[in-house]
Amino acid sequence: MRTLIAAALFVLAIANPALADRRVALVIGNSGYENVSRLANPSNDADVVTATLKNAGFDVVESRRNLKYNETRRLLRDFSEVARDADMAVIYYAGHGIEVDGNNYLIPVDASLERDVDVLDEAIPLDRLLLTIDPAKKLRLVILDACRDNPFTRTMKRTIATRSIGRGFAKVEPNSVNTLIAFAAKAGSTASDGDSKNSPFTAALVKYIATPGLDLRKAFGFIRDDVMKVTLNRQEPFVYGSLGGNDVSLVPAPPQQQAPAANVLDSARRDYEFAERVGSIEAWDSFIRNYPSGFYNDLAVAQRRKLIAEATRIEATEKARKAEEDKARLATEQAAKKEQDEAAARAKAAEAARLAAEKAKRDEELKVAAAEKAKAEAQAKIAEQERRAAEKARQDEEKAAAARAAFEKAAAEKAAAAKAAADKAAADKAAAEKAAAEKIEAAKVAADRAAAEKAAVEKAAAEKAAADKAQEKTQVAALTPPASPEPAPKAESINRQLQTELRRVGCFTSAANDDWGNAAQRSLEQFNRRAGLKLDVKTASIDALDAVRGKTSRVCPLVCNHGYRAEGEKCVEIVCKAGFEVGDNNTCERVEPKKKPPPPVAKRDEAPPAAAKQQAVPPAAATPPAAKRQATGGQIVCDTAGCRPLRAGCRIQAVGTNGMSINGGGALQREACD
Repeated sequence: MRTLIAAALFVLAIANPALADRRVALVIGNSGYENVSRLANPSNDADVVTATLKNAGFDVVESRRNLKYNETRRLLRDFSEVARDADMAVIYYAGHGIEVDGNNYLIPVDASLERDVDVLDEAIPLDRLLLTIDPAKKLRLVILDACRDNPFTRTMKRTIATRSIGRGFAKVEPNSVNTLIAFAAKAGSTASDGDSKNSPFTAALVKYIATPGLDLRKAFGFIRDDVMKVTLNRQEPFVYGSLGGNDVSLVPAPPQQQAPAANVLDSARRDYEFAERVGSIEAWDSFIRNYPSGFYNDLAVAQRRKLIAEATRIEATEKARKAEEDKARLATEQAAKKEQDEAAARAKAAEAARLAAEKAKRDEELKVAAAEKAKAEAQAKIAEQERRAAEKARQDEEKAAAARAAFEKAAAEKAAAAKAAADKAAADKAAAEKAAAEKIEAAKVAADRAAAEKAAVEKAAAEKAAADKAQEKTQVAALTPPASPEPAPKAESINRQLQTELRRVGCFTSAANDDWGNAAQRSLEQFNRRAGLKLDVKTASIDALDAVRGKTSRVCPLVCNHGYRAEGEKCVEIVCKAGFEVGDNNTCERVEPKKKPPPPVAKRDEAPPAAAKQQAVPPAAATPPAAKRQATGGQIVCDTAGCRPLRAGCRIQAVGTNGMSINGGGALQREACD
């Protein structure tokens, strides 16, 4: 009976998976990123998950923080050896992750990810985690709390415009059976870090994941409900993969008490089921020893024979397979040895050729370097000679330029001083002559007005006396004669007054007289054109006189002589800078220096050339400097014959009231032609 109880306990221990499962876990938390801002929660999340799994009785719990790329690869390689003998293997990761072109990657703390293609060299693909835990026999579980809003996606450059870089992770379908992949947020969305010490996903995870006997699918359902409640339905965890029909929990449920067997048959049936679950020859031998007869004994014997036959077949098959493998291995080793010998010979020949080629290349490079060095030294020598020559030429040019500048400055200052003195003398003379002419003209105008007024008064008095005398002779007793109209001024007086007013507004340049000739008519016509009026120009009228008197300023433009320009109401002499003089078009033009002729050689019987020239030119034929031939330049000349455009080759000459030529804007003008 004791043997039966011991066998039953042995079979029960083997048949219950929860009592013999080996469980291992790897926990990674990355918070201290070097190239983006630090994450607060991943390290805390990894700590609480590590404590939960250790308390759940896991055989191995590897926990790491802030891993770099190479450290992560080494850790996954080492953990794959740990998972090889495990029944359940779990990997938990908290940190940054990214999806590129539908592939999911975990980001180590030293990643830069400047371009999208850098994920291949700086990030860990999710497939690498699945490969690490693939040796586990019953359950492979990957939990990723890494769907956070990723700062790398905002700075990462796309090498191909069509390449997709998503928010969160992409959907994934595990290739291995009994494999689950849990995301903190479903594909295409991001997870929240929350406001507490742990993220909402991890807080719910540690609440349900280690519940004894709770199926993982139900546990992740409860986790989903808690996260959606905390985040107000903004975050929905998601699980990819599938499990079988049996419940799968990380922590087994406590064993239930077995009721005592009702009779021997029930005990035999129960022990038979235990032996059948074990399915080994030893289990059936134990059952047959405890139940040497009966229905279940016969079944046990049949099961034992079946196992022996299967074991024999497997052993024979294995021996045949090993024989074939040994045969193939020997053939392969012989072929490999031959290939290795040939490859060694080829490698030796290639190495010799490479060394010879490298030596030839070095020799050629040394020759080229020597030639380049000699060429560079020669070019440097030539360049230095050219630089020195250019520097000497520049210094000589600077000295010559300085000497020329000093000479030109002294000459310009001397010429400017002389010209200033001459200009001042000419200006003083012109001002004096103008003042005298204006004084004479004013006196003449006043005399003309006084004479005109006196004549008008005398005429009115004479007419009044004649009218009075005629009235006395008329015999009209009771009637008073009507008042006689005011006598009209004489035509000669109107002519003079109108010419005086036209002269005041700049339209008449001759002396005022009693004649209304062509010059006066042309001046009134010019006034009409400038003032926009239509006065009769054939005769001088009171209306025309009133119209001209109504103008308080100049109407016709001021016309100045050659060498002068109009400024306001007066003519100002044009002053040119050194090296320039007033040209034919009344503007400053550069004076080309003339070469001095060689001095003449005088003979005893000949007069000096200068004296002969002075004798040959009569005084009347001498031309003043201002009388050069000039273009009209749009100038108008006004004289006693009227105003007209200046003829080509002629100039305007101002004359005073005495008929003498004066400078500046004179009262009278005449056209002088050479």
